[in-house]
Parts: sequence; C-alpha cells; structure tokens
Amino acid sequence: MLELNNIESGYGDVQVLFGVSLNVQPGEILCLLGRNGAGKTTLLKSIMGLLPLKSGAIHFNGTALHTLPAHNIAKQGIAYVPQGRRLFSELTVAQNIEVGLMVQGRSNQTRERVLDLFPRLRERLKQRAETLSGGEQQMLAMARALSTEPRVLLLDEPTEGLQPSMVALIDEVTLKMRSEGVAIVLVEHHLDTVLNIADRVAFIENGRNPETVSAYDLSRTPEKVMQYLGVN
Repeated sequence: MLELNNIESGYGDVQVLFGVSLNVQPGEILCLLGRNGAGKTTLLKSIMGLLPLKSGAIHFNGTALHTLPAHNIAKQGIAYVPQGRRLFSELTVAQNIEVGLMVQGRSNQTRERVLDLFPRLRERLKQRAETLSGGEQQMLAMARALSTEPRVLLLDEPTEGLQPSMVALIDEVTLKMRSEGVAIVLVEHHLDTVLNIADRVAFIENGRNPETVSAYDLSRTPEKVMQYLGVN
C-alpha cells in the first residue's frame, strides 16, 4: 500500500501542499480532482522524490520513500508518467522503452508485453520520439513507465489533448493495470473518465485534501464537483 501521512511540500519557499494524507491500495485507481494550481502535480512529484517534503511521510509497503532519492524510489516499483510526457525526444521509440527496461533490469519479454499493449509503437520502433503524433507520444510515455513493471503507477493527465480513440486506449490500459494489481494514482480532468474508471476520488483544494469519496458516491452527488471544481 502507498500511504501519504500529513505531507507538506512545495517549491523552495513556496509551500503548495499542507498536511495531505491519502492512501491507495493494490488494484485500486485513486483519482485526484481539483482546480488548476490546487497541488495535484506537486503531490505526484513529491511521491516520486522530485520535490523534498517539508514535513510528513510517504511509505510504500513499509519503505519510507521520503528518505530515498528519486532514482531509488523508481527502483521500489513506482513509475511516473508526467504531464507533457517528458520523452527523450531525440531517441527512438525503441531507445525510450529501453530506458524504462533498465530501471529494474527487465527483459525483452517485458518489452514485448508492453508493445502488445500499444501495437502502433511496434510499427514506430525506429522513429525518433519527436516525430510521433501527440497520441503516439502519450503511448510511448506510458510504455516507458510500464517497462519497469511498476507496482504503483502515477499518471498526470494522460488523456490531455487526445482524440477519443486515444483516450479509450489509455483508459483500457489503465484498467488492465488495475486488474493486475497495480495501484494507480490518476490526475484527470475528464469527469466521465473519472466516473468510469476510478474507484475513489480525492479532492485537492488549495494544497489540502478536504474530502475523499468513492466514484459511485460522486456520481450521485454532482454538487461536490461544482463545489470543488466550479463546473457542472
């Protein structure tokens, strides 16, 4: 289990998170919902060790992640697909996937399994990442993360700007990972996607988590969406 206990974090002297406590179980999708600037991306970066905690603790199966450097957090089985993909643009598709495989020393069997999830990438292996379409780049970002065979997957707006068919594919792969016992923390603005695939929804408001509800309960109380996001 991934557990955050009263974490506070930010950028230098600018504090963004104030005492956030959350947990996500194996085989569960926890979605983070909140307005732009609420602290969702900061929370994911804090889990990955890309931002130091000012206070609080982050544990995964008994390991204190907040005491580890980012590269060792990745070796614990935590994978991160950041907003904007952050691919190695001048490397080929195959080389980007190879970077993921190197994190945990995974084999070609893992590579083939990932390519089976994203067949279009198999046709693009020799292409440089920067030549791919936006949807293909998102596939590659997920493929690189899944090449580590993660036990926790952090996804920061993976469907942003994608056409419906690509959104459906990303959602399908996310659900498959959940079925295989991966714990998933998802930042997502498409409410339909949230209600369709999330198990629980944690609202993030001004760097705090005022409420966490089941996706089912959220579907029955749309006023909460208006309260925290200002939309119907």
